Amino acid sequence: MNSDILCIMFVFMNKRIRNLFLLAIVLSALLTSCHIPKETTKKDVSTERGFYKKYSEKLGVKFEGNEDRKLIVAVTEWIGVPYKYGGCSKSGTDCSGFVNTIYKETYNYSLNRSAFDLLKDVEQIKRRDLKCGDLVFFITSGKKISHVGIYLNDSKFIHASSSRGVIVSDLNENYYAKAYSTAGRLKARWH
Repeated sequence: MNSDILCIMFVFMNKRIRNLFLLAIVLSALLTSCHIPKETTKKDVSTERGFYKKYSEKLGVKFEGNEDRKLIVAVTEWIGVPYKYGGCSKSGTDCSGFVNTIYKETYNYSLNRSAFDLLKDVEQIKRRDLKCGDLVFFITSGKKISHVGIYLNDSKFIHASSSRGVIVSDLNENYYAKAYSTAGRLKARWH
């Protein structure tokens, strides 16, 4: 039917039929717009899986599929950046500069600058409770916190190593297992 005929029919309908007719049109539009084809759902799931598979391979970390995608992409872009004491850019960074820059660029959080002072920005948590994005702290020299990294998953964390630049390491590696001190979840991130 063309629109002129529908308009004429609409004018001559009584009020009750007109209301039912309008209701049918609205319901039809709503039901049509709510329909999600199965192909789209399958594609979204495979895209999601593809993301975590891709970054699991890039970082050497087994992701579960619920980690913060924005954070994962951000830290991956820093792999291989050289170590530079006091640095906080992709031309060179130290451990706390790396953590600070990631959280500033990713979440717009301003954190304390040194590894030791970053403890003030976190609520300490047990190692078994670590989630992607939590911070891991180490005592690598002296008696106080001197190194920090960002936990990814599967006992892996990313950090700026003084000898190899930004890399992914394992908390179970002998050196890091001995130097491990504590872990913390950023207060600003979860509150």
